[in-house]
Amino acid sequence: MQNSDYEKELQARAILQKKLDVIVKSATDRVADLIKDRAPAISSHFFYGSSAIHPRHLVTWYLFTTDAELHLAQANGLTQAIDTMTREQLQKLGYPPEGLSEMMVSFTTDEDIQRETGGNHWLYFK
Repeated sequence: MQNSDYEKELQARAILQKKLDVIVKSATDRVADLIKDRAPAISSHFFYGSSAIHPRHLVTWYLFTTDAELHLAQANGLTQAIDTMTREQLQKLGYPPEGLSEMMVSFTTDEDIQRETGGNHWLYFK
């Protein structure tokens, strides 16, 4: 592959990544809105990945404030509901279907981030 072909591929991938990022942000924001009245509440949510390389390379994160809240969310089915809703919203918004079963919906707590990395989000999620 010539250098100019590679540069074109990178440009196309960057355009696709931006499109997919808009879909994922919209989907995760919708999920956060759908669960806003359920307990325990999530403290934040975000995502990262290289979904333009392949849609399975996506990780969404939903954070609870404390470990106890995460355990409660697991026990009362909230984390499973968030996982299901995230995949449903991604599908509704046009995320490539071949990535939906393999992408990750993950959970942690602000408490664990503080305990493990002194609150350094970059270090915790790398």
